[in-house]
Amino acid sequence: MSEARDNSDLPAAGVPREAASGDETGLVPHGAQDRESDVARSGQPEVTEHRDPGQGATVIAPLERVEEEWVIAERTLARYVLRHASVGGLLGSLFGFWTALSPSLIPRTWWMILINVAMSMLFAYGVGHLIGYLLRRFSALIDLQITASARAVRIIRWLGYAVVLAVTVSVWFWAIQQQRDVSRTVNLQRHFWLTQIFGALTGILAFVAVLLLIRTISHGLRRLYSGVHRFITQPVLATSVFVIALVLALLATNNVVVRTAANAVAHQMETVNRRTTEGVHRPTSPLRSGGPGSTRSWASLGRKGQDFVASGPTAAQIAGTTGKPAIEPIRAYAGLPADRDFAEAARAVLAELIRTRAFDRKVLVIYNTTGSGWVEEWSVSAVEYLTGGDCATASMQYSYLGSPGAFLLDRESPKEGARALFRVIHDYWATLDPAHRPKLYTSGVSLGAYGGQSAFKDADDMMAKVDGAVWVGSPGITPIWESLTDARRQGSPEIAPVIGSGSHIRFIPGIRYIDRDRWGARYPAWKGPRIAYVQHSSDPVTWWQPDLIWREPDWIRERAGIDTNPRISWSPWSTFWQVTADMAIAVSVPGGHGHSYHQELIWVWSSVLGTDQITEGQKQSIAKDLPKSIKGTD
Repeated sequence: MSEARDNSDLPAAGVPREAASGDETGLVPHGAQDRESDVARSGQPEVTEHRDPGQGATVIAPLERVEEEWVIAERTLARYVLRHASVGGLLGSLFGFWTALSPSLIPRTWWMILINVAMSMLFAYGVGHLIGYLLRRFSALIDLQITASARAVRIIRWLGYAVVLAVTVSVWFWAIQQQRDVSRTVNLQRHFWLTQIFGALTGILAFVAVLLLIRTISHGLRRLYSGVHRFITQPVLATSVFVIALVLALLATNNVVVRTAANAVAHQMETVNRRTTEGVHRPTSPLRSGGPGSTRSWASLGRKGQDFVASGPTAAQIAGTTGKPAIEPIRAYAGLPADRDFAEAARAVLAELIRTRAFDRKVLVIYNTTGSGWVEEWSVSAVEYLTGGDCATASMQYSYLGSPGAFLLDRESPKEGARALFRVIHDYWATLDPAHRPKLYTSGVSLGAYGGQSAFKDADDMMAKVDGAVWVGSPGITPIWESLTDARRQGSPEIAPVIGSGSHIRFIPGIRYIDRDRWGARYPAWKGPRIAYVQHSSDPVTWWQPDLIWREPDWIRERAGIDTNPRISWSPWSTFWQVTADMAIAVSVPGGHGHSYHQELIWVWSSVLGTDQITEGQKQSIAKDLPKSIKGTD
């Protein structure tokens, strides 16, 4: 007599053991466990009927086969993703998806939404998984058991689905409305529905892809550790060898991949730097570097240096706009030397200033460029119009990389270049007769402001060495900017700090705040030296800081922004990535918002220079005519 086999512990054919046992992935169909109980009580295998259409007969098939076919049909991407997914992690990622859609500073493109959604969901998944793990361990520690009927479980599950769906739909429509509000605030239109749909879907796909990649890497690391442990049986020693091997692999990856990519980018940017912008030609004026009699060749200036010396108003244009006599402005510039000797480049600029008799002018501005050597024409030309051309601007290049590349890969060059340029020019200027030398000013936008302020130990040192300064869109990581902001007068908001009484240093978020604080209180008379910090409350470059990851900044908490959505809020991690993505297109918004500083610089420079003779009508004319003299805006 044959012995009966007990198959109760075996999974159905073709079904993974963990799926057949009903693990937390939920791959077992609803009611499967109830059916198994019924089968166990009856002692007979459960069957289902299939009718053969060809013969009209009823075929009795074991339920296991039907369940096997059902499981095979469910082998989709979702099954592979959710197979070992953490319930807590999935709930956390859903919360991350909601926070990723909250408003920030700039109307978003689809790829900005992609980044925000993917990064927020990944972080929230990790947090949710950790919380779930700790709760499971705590439950096991206190032997906590919760029992509920299958019907109650189904009801709770569907109620949960309904709540999640309702919240998601509400957040979706709310987010679109908030993007409309942000768009109206900064005068930048977007196609909200298509942008958010495509960005959200691709963000979710990116989240899934990265999650699978992390699992693959984790599996590989476990196999690597098992391989090490097979030959080294002592756990401590095996772990040490494993960690050392992992560190060596990471270092090799950094040296081979990261540095190779960085060098390739730098080489490409150097190639671009050697090309002249279409429509830009060598100046014919001897008062421009690269022109007749210049000590600097046209080719040595680099692409952005050529744009700079070829741009700007002529004496005739200035006179035609202001209605007053004018002279030709001086522009001195040096490109980046092949050996990156900043002191050599600074001395070349000084030689150009001496050659053009710049120290006989009324005003001398040391202008600090951005990464690739770019100069903000709205700032430089504003000074030239306001002074009737009786000025000189000195600048030089410190990198081939654009501002994003320099910000990420090389934050020292802006500081070193600015220090070298200021030291060489200031040391020479200080030897001249104070009664006849020009007033000395310094300025910079973005990374130029970051590097330019590093030429001074602190704000007092700055006021001791220059007659004035205009810092535009200073990055939030600028030390002097940070120290001044932290020391602001109590009650003044971070977007427009009041320093002392505002008699020397002023933070200006807009034209109407040149002579008054954010709340409308007028400043006393502006005494020299006059230091202006121009910053829009919608400029992500100014408000980006690493501690956005874990700390709510004052500029969000205070809700004092002028051109920001009042419903902007802070979320750990998510806000950091939102502002990071905002930086990438901060210059694409119209002037007066984001990182685009245009017409307001005319009014700011007029106040810093003390050009009271320039009327409001003349400033309006300058704002209208200034863009006509800008070249090389690619």
